Amino acid sequence: MRYTLISLLLTLLSAHAFTQDRHTLTGRVASPTGELQMGNALALSVRDSSLLQGASFLEGDFTLADLPQHEVLLKLTSIQFGDTILYVSLAGRSRVDLGTLIVRDNPELLGEVEITGDVPLFTTRADGVLQVNVANTVLATSSSVQEILSRSPNVISDDNGLSVFGRGQAILYLNGKRITQERLGSVSAAQVKSIEIITNPPASYDAEGQAVINIITKADMPDGYRATVNQQGTWSQYAGGATNTQINATAKKGRIDVAGNFDLRRGNEREVLNTTRTRPADTDYMNSQLRWDRQRDYKDVSNYSLGMSYALRGGSYASVEYNGFHERIDDDLQSRNFITTHTEDSRYSSRTARINLTRNNAVTVNSKTMLDTLGSYLFVGGQLSTYSWYRDDDIRENNLVNNDETIRVLGSHQNNPIKILSPQADFVHVFPRGGRLAFGTKLSIARVAADLSFYEIGEGGEHTPDPQRTNDFSYDETISAAYTQYDGIINKSITYGLGLRAERTHYTLYTSIREQSTFRDTYVNLFPQAQIAITASPDLKLRAAYTSRIIRPSYQSLSPALIYQDAFTSSAGNPDLKPEKVHAVELGAAWRMLDLKAGYSYNITPMSGAAIRGDDDKSYVLKAINLRRGHNYFATASATFSRSWFTSTNSVSVSYSKRIDSDNGFTMLAVSPQVYLYTNNKINVGRLFSLQLLGWYLGQRSQGLYFDYDRWLVTLGAEKEFLNKAIKVSITANDMYHTSYPSGHYDVGQTHIIYQRTFNTDYYRLIVTYTFGQLKKSSYQSQSTGATENSRVR
Repeated sequence: MRYTLISLLLTLLSAHAFTQDRHTLTGRVASPTGELQMGNALALSVRDSSLLQGASFLEGDFTLADLPQHEVLLKLTSIQFGDTILYVSLAGRSRVDLGTLIVRDNPELLGEVEITGDVPLFTTRADGVLQVNVANTVLATSSSVQEILSRSPNVISDDNGLSVFGRGQAILYLNGKRITQERLGSVSAAQVKSIEIITNPPASYDAEGQAVINIITKADMPDGYRATVNQQGTWSQYAGGATNTQINATAKKGRIDVAGNFDLRRGNEREVLNTTRTRPADTDYMNSQLRWDRQRDYKDVSNYSLGMSYALRGGSYASVEYNGFHERIDDDLQSRNFITTHTEDSRYSSRTARINLTRNNAVTVNSKTMLDTLGSYLFVGGQLSTYSWYRDDDIRENNLVNNDETIRVLGSHQNNPIKILSPQADFVHVFPRGGRLAFGTKLSIARVAADLSFYEIGEGGEHTPDPQRTNDFSYDETISAAYTQYDGIINKSITYGLGLRAERTHYTLYTSIREQSTFRDTYVNLFPQAQIAITASPDLKLRAAYTSRIIRPSYQSLSPALIYQDAFTSSAGNPDLKPEKVHAVELGAAWRMLDLKAGYSYNITPMSGAAIRGDDDKSYVLKAINLRRGHNYFATASATFSRSWFTSTNSVSVSYSKRIDSDNGFTMLAVSPQVYLYTNNKINVGRLFSLQLLGWYLGQRSQGLYFDYDRWLVTLGAEKEFLNKAIKVSITANDMYHTSYPSGHYDVGQTHIIYQRTFNTDYYRLIVTYTFGQLKKSSYQSQSTGATENSRVR
């Protein structure tokens, strides 16, 4: 299969030679305050200003296709703004993207426009940000934003969440506002317009993560109201069926905008983990064959939000928003662990009936005051969020040791409430010549109080507590942050940015395990950032950037309590876990349709995980750990080509990563690079329907400690619109060969470990989306100030 994907990618790249006879011109029209405009885009002859082609746009974006001319005058007209005329050279390019064009009430004739990119599916901006267009691609057939991201170029989904190839773990933003992983479920996939992958975020972004993924939703325009109902049905032979209902609505009257959404998921999901642990030494021989099968029943998984924004003069606003998350999932977990040693041949099996109940509620209040017509503003906001996680386990254990059978009944209760308060203030001043100075402060206060009780139930119903697993845990953390960022212009060809963020962290951790130990610490971190972009010519653009970041552990991963999986397998947090610090540099070049970038990052105390040998000779504890340091090199080449009926986007990447450890007993492996291939293709079959083919291949990798096997995915989709685009029907076959599961091996503490995780990613999905109503220029705005802290709730 991997060779099929490679051949397909090379074939598509070679086809570019046949696509240069026609030109496509695209762009986005916005006001000085960033509001997307509606109007008409006209291509006029440079010689006599005669009309060559025209198109209307409602949400800012326009496309003029099949232009045979090598140069045109682009005229933008609307009742919202004055006529604007631009000269555009199309010579030598099949597709030209003008980026965002700012129009004003008093238009003036502009000079020649510099081209910032010429790709349809994704565009690399001058600052190195990769913008992925989602609408009308196979990405839009996903059931969730999480799934869209896992299908996007250079985005990898694994056990640690979402990461960017070559960089690492990413944090999430929605329309420029930080959100949590759980918040993604309340955003309809049908509403996502594009995704920005920011590998070098400025100091104004939170210092968490090694990259930023900003999700941009569609802008609603015509006057009154608008609603979208999205119904999905999914079937997987591996896990069964599931449904997902998403409702998004926006209404506007005068200065008041109201926006709300509701998402309900029902159905089944499944995860299987196969693990082999072997200690080959004759004096300490052991072989463990473990299969863990988790089948989930989504009783009620829902996200909901309601917010109101009041528009003030000059683009200012005040808003209040409520976001809620309710999750009731019943799990049936079956575990079988066959253990062989010199003295025994045993089977340890258990079946757990688990009830999971999670609630997350947040209230956000903020205001933004525009200070001048250039875009300077003052933002003040705050968020209060509460999170509670309750889990009840009914465990029945059946063990067979050397033909002797033993049966035990166990129970476990967990309660994990978290409260977070996050006020924030930002000031941005825009200078007349284009410079931009920003500085701001933020305070986050997190309070965690959790308890875990674990016990054995006797024949008479009496409960006998297990002191090794029963634990009271509390964690109090206060982070004070301040930043300054300046983005300047040296001349029309060179722009730059300089930033510095400072964060002071103080925490107190208490656990009743470790003889009622208390851990305290206070530390200060500085995060400098710098970047420069140079337009050497209309065809060639260069850039360079340096960033420093931090990755903090989740709150739950700090609790040392042992969580039961089977008689000899547990998972546990680590109160000694340290944050991971990252320093990264990146160089990039964009030449016509081709974008190249390469980079290096240095990781201090990188966070990882492993199965560490426990107190018993046969027991293992899955826990988060710190390694000593890490090095990572990467390079990426991306290209897109298109014709009126066919568009293809392709990316080739390679990375070389090395992890170094001195405290956990890993066996060093030979380091090898990893290859990543991505292709996304759309074929318009006349006006009947469109076909889409997406595929990626992630090659095997050795980081010196861990060896990851290769995996790949092939997705085929088709979609058709009806009733003047009011109804859209999509059919998708995802992961057709069920090959996208992570697997690998490593050696730690004299134990060789092989693992493989399998999910229900091979499915067939039918999606029906209905959109109705009209809404003119919705100005609803809200910013989540506390999502940095919420993201650490897992």
